[in-house]
Amino acid sequence: MTPMQLTDAEREELQSEAISICQDLIRIPSVNFGDGKGDEKAVAEYIAALLTEVGIDSTIYESAPGRCNVIARIKGSNPARPGLVVHGHIDVVPVNADDWSVDPFGGIIKDGFIWGRGAVDMKDMDAMILASVRMWQRIGYKPPRNILLVFFADEEAGSNYGSRWLVKHRP
Repeated sequence: MTPMQLTDAEREELQSEAISICQDLIRIPSVNFGDGKGDEKAVAEYIAALLTEVGIDSTIYESAPGRCNVIARIKGSNPARPGLVVHGHIDVVPVNADDWSVDPFGGIIKDGFIWGRGAVDMKDMDAMILASVRMWQRIGYKPPRNILLVFFADEEAGSNYGSRWLVKHRP
């Protein structure tokens, strides 16, 4: 079975899981204050646990205290094909809760939308990636090429503890 052949029930499950994961990700503050001050550890651990739950091994790379990146590999059916990196970032910019009409870390659904810091940059996409690869595992889908999943720290403030650090220390 391929992802394009999902049943209506599987599509509903995929959508529901993406929404739930997005809400959970928003509820885990991973604020990047800049100047090296940030903490993605709890959200990295949550992502790693979601992957482990469906049999996808991952590694958390801590570039500095609390500054965590997650990497996982999914073997494709034809490893001779060029691999694909699918990535997102797990930090968010600071927020002044007084400026919000809802709790910025509440992850609530209001007016048909998920509200919270990261809902449109980029915890929403992270949730869709995670829900999709989890569904792949549940239906036994193997992508046609190797997939490298990467969830970066520190995208919001220069990437020194995220992609730049990984390229230098874990190429």
